[in-house]
Amino acid sequence: MKTLEELHAHYKAVRQRLDNPVVKKPTLKLVGHLEPIAIPEPEPAPPPKPIFLPSVSTPTPARIILNEVAEKYELSVADIRGVCRKRKFSRARQEAAYRLSVELKFSLSQVGRMIGNKDHTTALHAIRKHKKILVEGYEPKTRKSRVLSAHVTQVEPQAQEHHV
Repeated sequence: MKTLEELHAHYKAVRQRLDNPVVKKPTLKLVGHLEPIAIPEPEPAPPPKPIFLPSVSTPTPARIILNEVAEKYELSVADIRGVCRKRKFSRARQEAAYRLSVELKFSLSQVGRMIGNKDHTTALHAIRKHKKILVEGYEPKTRKSRVLSAHVTQVEPQAQEHHV
């Protein structure tokens, strides 16, 4: 067994190693007898192959219909596919939706995408609205109410009842 002094000395040495750890730094050894290695030059990269994308204005049947409707209403295709809710734009959008559905047998989702990423229910409404115009004819709305424009011939006073 160790004496008390030996234990204190041992404890002191351990404590010193824990408090001040020795950090060994890596040393580089230069080797003088090796010759430098010649690294070959990389080959030049070949030029990139051209990517052929289909033209944006490819005359697909759907584009032809959109162009015809846009020309009829004196609008651009972007106007038809836009978000404007004015009558001029919505009528063109409705006709385009109807023609895409009837002539090309597009689904409601496909029609909605073609008329400006609209929902299928919006496409259904547009198709029904245009069918109604085709059947009943188009009557532009007037600002005057029909009641105001009607001739009033006689006004009868209403009897007032007094409650007792």
